Amino acid sequence: MLLSKIRRILLSGVSLFAVLAVPALFAQDEEVTPSDRLLPPGVLLHVRISDISDMKERLPKTGFGKMYQDDSMSKVRDKIEEGFNKASEEAGKELGFPLSDLLELPAGEVSFALLQPAGRDLAGVVLMDIGDSQETLDLALGKLDEALTKNGAEKKSETVDEVEVTIYEIPKQGSDSADGPKNTFCYFAEDGMFVGGSDLSVLQDILSRWDGESDDVLAEEPVYSYIRTKCATREDDDSVMEWYIDPIGLLTAGLNASEELSTQALMVSAYLPTLGLDKFKAVGGNIDLAEGGYDMHSRSLMYVDQPTAGMLRAFEFPATDLAPPAWVGAETPQYTAMNWDAPGAYAALTEMADTLMNQPGAAEQQVAQAAQKLGFHPKDDLIDQLDGPIVMLSDINPESQQIAQKILVAVKLKDSSKFQETLNAILKTAGSNVTEREFEGQKVYDIEAPTPDMSPAFAIAKDHLFFSTHADMLEASLRPSSSGDDTLSESKDYRQLVKLMPSKVSMITFSDLAKQLKPTYEQVKSGKLDGLTEGQFDASILPDFDQIAKFFSISGGYTIPDEKGVFSENFVFGADE
Repeated sequence: MLLSKIRRILLSGVSLFAVLAVPALFAQDEEVTPSDRLLPPGVLLHVRISDISDMKERLPKTGFGKMYQDDSMSKVRDKIEEGFNKASEEAGKELGFPLSDLLELPAGEVSFALLQPAGRDLAGVVLMDIGDSQETLDLALGKLDEALTKNGAEKKSETVDEVEVTIYEIPKQGSDSADGPKNTFCYFAEDGMFVGGSDLSVLQDILSRWDGESDDVLAEEPVYSYIRTKCATREDDDSVMEWYIDPIGLLTAGLNASEELSTQALMVSAYLPTLGLDKFKAVGGNIDLAEGGYDMHSRSLMYVDQPTAGMLRAFEFPATDLAPPAWVGAETPQYTAMNWDAPGAYAALTEMADTLMNQPGAAEQQVAQAAQKLGFHPKDDLIDQLDGPIVMLSDINPESQQIAQKILVAVKLKDSSKFQETLNAILKTAGSNVTEREFEGQKVYDIEAPTPDMSPAFAIAKDHLFFSTHADMLEASLRPSSSGDDTLSESKDYRQLVKLMPSKVSMITFSDLAKQLKPTYEQVKSGKLDGLTEGQFDASILPDFDQIAKFFSISGGYTIPDEKGVFSENFVFGADE
């Protein structure tokens, strides 16, 4: 089955990646060929840490790293290190050598990929620069050998391009025959690099490109190359992390990998053009740390062949001015806005429905029939009245016994009076679940709450349809608008973000991290949320939030249309200490 197939692939590649590489996130001068110049075409997922040592140096320079080193965190730090040292001692006994040696094993680049070269099965592979730590790697691989052979794996070796490749054939789960189906795990170490994977042919592909001179590699693939160039965060160097995913390719490859799901795979492939999803090629980006004055700086791009079609046309967000309205106060912890082409989405979906039903105009006929029953026309009286901008504010409810967000959504209207008529038609069917009241000269509609922690309400005011999970949040927005420094749009922090953005964007996000985190942090420290730690951590040793608030700054970003799809850029600003 699909999940089982993917799990087996990950077992042979990712598990080793986790054991050997991930611990170094907490922890050769010779140039090595980047993994994207070693991997053949057909890569469906690629995650690359360009230099573990560089990441290790950058993490302490971020706000989180500085907070961890601060005197106020001494009790927490001691507790974490005590647990880590205990685990290290136990692991060292099992390994037969110090765990610290294993943690220092990755010396440079570490990457993982899922790929399906033409005509072959889905496979996983991990590549890791080990520098001069071959001796430590040999000890780790010795332990791996013991574990695999103990569980029935057959070990052999093969020479490929003068490099010895070790191969394990592992009986598949449930197989009780020596001649039954097997999974494969193979690896080699060469020139200070370790490469391991689930398919020998993939390792052969990599070795045939070992000199880095081949053009038949991932790095030269047009979609991958465009994303990597567009999303670069530094001019002359690699970002800390790069990622790339072909979601549609990954889905179809996974389905094809399972005999039980092969029919579904054919159906998915057949419907992709109708849905327009055949134009969605990939998504990827870069993440940087402690660079350019930012704790974190990321760029990403969704690559879509133009023009869009089918379902993708329902998610078009034209660029416009998305500055916060005057009713959004400066103390807002989190602000998100987008400009959605709702009429265009309606047209795309009805057109797609007609195509699927093979009956032009069928969708509109069904909408017209529904309008007679509803008392309003879904397109004319609802969709066409939406002006585009949608605003969302969020906060944490400090009174909740669980982590619960308070959310307000406001949709810009073209004609509030006409939309009120539509709302009146909808309310006729609401019964006693909705009650009406006056607030600040506006009609507010309260909805029967599903839980005691909520008080949902909505209103039409200030050329917007407002809906909030908590009435007090809605009421704050309905009060007379603020001005000057009391508005988010004129606040110092928001203006700092705006300087990095184009004047017109499709989406925008802004967060004051300290304001956003404080309610949850104090709930954890007070013991209200003991379920989060499950008794494994004494939250009372956490410092008061005011002692660490200085390490949290603001974050935000924007999204704009790109000639090849959709581009986003996000920032986490360095905190002013």
